[in-house]
Amino acid sequence: MDDDALQAYLRALARLPRLKVEEERELGQRIRSGDVEALRRLIEGNLRFVVSYAKRYRGLGVPFLDLIHEGNLGLMEAGRRFDPDRNVKFITYAVWWVRQAIMHALSGQVRAFSLPQKLSGIAARFGREVAELTEQLERAPTTSEIAEDLEISEADVDALRRIGSSDMSLSDHIGAGEGDGLELGDIIEQMSVPPIDEALIHEATVERVRDALTELDEKEREVVTLRFGLDRDGEPRTLQEVGDVLGLSRERIRQIESRAKDRLRRSKRAGELRSYLN
Repeated sequence: MDDDALQAYLRALARLPRLKVEEERELGQRIRSGDVEALRRLIEGNLRFVVSYAKRYRGLGVPFLDLIHEGNLGLMEAGRRFDPDRNVKFITYAVWWVRQAIMHALSGQVRAFSLPQKLSGIAARFGREVAELTEQLERAPTTSEIAEDLEISEADVDALRRIGSSDMSLSDHIGAGEGDGLELGDIIEQMSVPPIDEALIHEATVERVRDALTELDEKEREVVTLRFGLDRDGEPRTLQEVGDVLGLSRERIRQIESRAKDRLRRSKRAGELRSYLN
């Protein structure tokens, strides 16, 4: 990672003015009229969010600056498509595009490591799956347990771990000799990057998944709704938790979820739901 470039970028962001909702809507109207300067202002006013969001995907083999760059491309695409008449904050709309751009970059990185295609989706959620398994077992899972849970080989687990260890840590020092200087995490916090609102992310994506549920049968809809937290509770559930609610085994829930995802992969919405179907 180019430490100097990262520091310079973060400091430049700290000087950019924030936008009010009313300003975003005004810029959105101008963008629809072809105003390039309005697009630039809208994007610059939301670049801090991309930095904050990109932190979620560190450790998967793509350098932090590259994650930010890809997220910015997604932000620009959102800016071009933003409809200010929908009465939503720009970032509520843009978060889906930012996420898709970053996930696309991560998928490319997995291919660069020559992993089997089936692992490209697992790599993006590997950490979350291991964390869920750790919670279930109330201890760190073994390699064989992770492999069994994800239905991959132990060699695949090792490969995914190697990818996850190739990026820079937020506790690493930059801009000075070893042990000196500021930590990367400190620099980001000093930018006053607002914390990511999980409700915002949920709001930005849940409707896309809900729309797709019409293509599933009743049992598949129930499972997907509970697994992705699309019900009133809003909290995604583990396979075991869904099984307890529906009176089915963990394995049976996994089978129904897999069948539902296969059906959605063949639907016209497959592109929009790619990150959820992996």
